[in-house]
Amino acid sequence: MFRIVDGPNGEHQLYVHTDSLLLAILLVTALLLAIVLASVVCYYITRTILLWAVGRLARGEHRKWLRAAERRKVFHRLAPIVPAYIIYLSAPLLKGISFPVISVMGTPVAALAACFIVFAALRAAFAFLASIEDRYGHFPHASERPIKSFLQIATIVLYLVAFIAIVSLLLDRSPTYFLTGVSAMTALLIIVFRDSLLGFVASIQLAAYDMLRIGDWIEVPGYVADGVVVDISLNTIKVQNFDKTIVTLPSYVLLTNGVKNWRGMVESGGRRVRHAIPLDADSVRFSDDKLLDDLTHCKELLMPVSAVWNGQRLTNLGMLRMYMVGYFRQHPAVRSDMPLVVRHMQSTSQGLPLEVLLFINDTQWESYEQIQSDLFDHVYGVLPVFGLRVWQKR
Repeated sequence: MFRIVDGPNGEHQLYVHTDSLLLAILLVTALLLAIVLASVVCYYITRTILLWAVGRLARGEHRKWLRAAERRKVFHRLAPIVPAYIIYLSAPLLKGISFPVISVMGTPVAALAACFIVFAALRAAFAFLASIEDRYGHFPHASERPIKSFLQIATIVLYLVAFIAIVSLLLDRSPTYFLTGVSAMTALLIIVFRDSLLGFVASIQLAAYDMLRIGDWIEVPGYVADGVVVDISLNTIKVQNFDKTIVTLPSYVLLTNGVKNWRGMVESGGRRVRHAIPLDADSVRFSDDKLLDDLTHCKELLMPVSAVWNGQRLTNLGMLRMYMVGYFRQHPAVRSDMPLVVRHMQSTSQGLPLEVLLFINDTQWESYEQIQSDLFDHVYGVLPVFGLRVWQKR
């Protein structure tokens, strides 16, 4: 018997009544198959149309964001929402069937379908965040302003929202019911997520004040970290040392500890050399004719040497300082537009330090060390020509 009944809100409802068990089983089976078939057909239709439309739109030159989302399969993960929604809408039909087991399946099926919708939307949101990171990485300022930590914050928020939504659907309670209980757990959450909260604050400060970028060479006192930053995330910062080891540091360490960042040196194009030569003070003397004759006929000297400067007679140490200044200034690897100082410091029991401060125009580690060694190989080689000795404990 088929009957159409008007509901309380004026809607029409179809009722089917039969005394035949076989016919009832066939009708219920047909209804379930119809729901499943409609879901599957709508899924493939939606997926085909959606991917076709996105593929056409992503061909544009200025739609690189859409191509990034397509590569991360954002729209593939959105398609399952349609069949889940059809099942969710069909759940009330199961409630109205006075058939064993089937009648009690309406509420669980609706809850599970709603939970699946939340889950599918969550997966699509994660894929969308990944596409943002991929596309943003192609911008020139991506290494200067990394957004990975902010995307991780968004991931945590999405997890929290999805968790509250799923629990609310399964328990059939309003989300506000659970949000009121979160305030009572604030102290516990702070303890559990202490590192995440500290890392979040540190990440914001690092990004806002441009304190750290991927590719920066940093040194962190108290930690075995002396290398290049390779990753900046919400809680950690990865540093690859020059021996190729990886050191993982908490983000907040860079705010609580003094960190040396060599970015300014790299950007300036000049790397400082600070080298002290301990001289034997007993070998310092005023220049004489023999010393000047030796210096004049020395083929190793690359610059002319004078025994008088500003009307004063120089010592062999003063002549060496003047020679070193001229030698360094004419060297092609020394920056002439940056400070160059050759000075002797206060003498100690370890000799008379002759300190050199200059800048080399190559900031790469291997080249820098090679140029520095070549410079001071020459300086140490000409010391005996000036009658000077390097102090060393005997």
